[in-house]
Order: sequence, then structure tokens, then C-alpha cells
Amino acid sequence: MKICLTGGTGFIGSRVKSFFEHKGFIVENVTRADIKSSVESWKHKLDGAEMLINLAGAPIYKRWTPAYKKEILNSRIETTLKLLEAFKQIENKPSLVLSASAVGIYDEYEIHDEFSDHFGTGFLADVCKQWEASIASIATETTRLAILRIGVVLDSGGGALAKMLPSFKMGMGAVIGSGEQAFPCIHISDFLSAIWFLYQNEESSGIFNMVAPDIVSNKYFSKKLGEVLHRPVLLKIPQSLLKLGLGDGAVVLTNGQKVKPNRLIKLGFSYQFPSVNSILEDILK
Repeated sequence: MKICLTGGTGFIGSRVKSFFEHKGFIVENVTRADIKSSVESWKHKLDGAEMLINLAGAPIYKRWTPAYKKEILNSRIETTLKLLEAFKQIENKPSLVLSASAVGIYDEYEIHDEFSDHFGTGFLADVCKQWEASIASIATETTRLAILRIGVVLDSGGGALAKMLPSFKMGMGAVIGSGEQAFPCIHISDFLSAIWFLYQNEESSGIFNMVAPDIVSNKYFSKKLGEVLHRPVLLKIPQSLLKLGLGDGAVVLTNGQKVKPNRLIKLGFSYQFPSVNSILEDILK
């Protein structure tokens, strides 16, 4: 069985690749070099694949210069449009397409399930809207599409938590901004299990919020992380300081969305780590 994967060298993509290889799948990784070349040169990777997982996209935890904002957008939209072009040309199409989006599509005020239409208005929300729209037409009677609105995926070996750990271990951990913004997150193991669940469940199409059910604030998360590490969390990073360092990209840290994974739960998915407490205690045990 073959899976076609974009973004396979990134933090999440590399975990997805290993997960499916351990289950006996052949994982064909479509790289940025492949995507920049002609469709003809790489569509054979997609032809005959049982599933396509589209995770390609430049990291958002960087300073957002005008040029980098363009890269954030293009790395998602252009990649997806090229995948769609190749998809239309191949004979043996995947029966399932999982395509990444982000909880950043939502506003920071309401509590959002998958049917929420209270979307944000900033750059990141606009990127998510375009990202989802660019893949929508891939869904057909024979190919189901699941769009994954992903929160912060937590694992000690990569991603946001790995960047936070050194300062927290030194007792230099800090609450970001007001600390009241939501921190939607999910354990890497539950993220991978949810993908496997969607693959196996033939009813799984449409939007899925890829977060744990627990809604907590940045302040709560930071304090709990310090508690698990037996370190104090006494500092606070002002929003103005973050904006100096990250420009408009500071909103990724200072804004947060209150998100519930209702569709996964209603379909019968069971979380191994449903709370922030259980997530951190497992990862850092």
C-alpha cells in the first residue's frame, strides 16, 4: 500500500512518515524540489497511492516580513494547486485526501467546533481560507476529502514544545502577552492516531479540528509546564517585545483560538491524552 505525502521532512510530516512506514506502507515523499518541477516529473508518485496527505507549508513561527508572508502563502496554495493539477491527470486516484489547515482560521473570541463560521480576519486566517478553498474540488464520489484544522502539535523532539523546553528547564519560562489567549494543542500520538482513525473510517470527510478536547489558556499551559518540570514560571513576555522580534508574526503567540474536536469525538475517536495535564505528564515523564 502506498501513501503520497507532502511536507514529509517537517516536524509533523516526518512523524507521519515514520508512523505509516511502521505500519507497512510505502510512503512517497513529494519534496519542494519535486513540486517546483513539472507536474509530469512527479505525478507518478501520486498515481496508485491509496491516500494523499498534504502537509506542505513554510513554518509560521518566524518574523513575518512581506517576503516571508508571501512564502507562507505560496508554499501552501501553489503546492496544493499543483497537487490538484496532478491529481486530475492520474488514472488511479487516492480514495482519501487529508489536507492540512490550521485552527488559526477561527477568531479568538468564540468557542469553535467544526461547524463554526466565526472566522478570523487577519493574515493567518486568510491563508487558511485560501488553503482550504484551493483543495476543495479534489473531493469526488470516489475520493473523500478531510481537512485538518491543526492546533499546536506537542512532542519533546520537535515543534513548539521543543523550542520552549530549554528556557523552561532553566527556570526562565514565561507567560506570553496577557496569558489569557487560548492554547489549542494535541499530543503527537493522538494526532497520529486521529489520522489513522480517519483513514480507517469511511464516514470521515469534511472538516476536523485536530486538537485535544481541553481548552486552556497560555498562562495555564505555561504554569503547568513549569510544574511538570519542577521549575518556577515567573516571567511575562510583553506583546510589544514579541512584535519587535517577530513583527506581525507575533499574533501566532499572542492570539489563540478556543477549539473543540467535536466531529472526531462523535465519530468515536478516543483520546489517549485528552487534557494538557496528561499531555505534558506523558511527554516529559
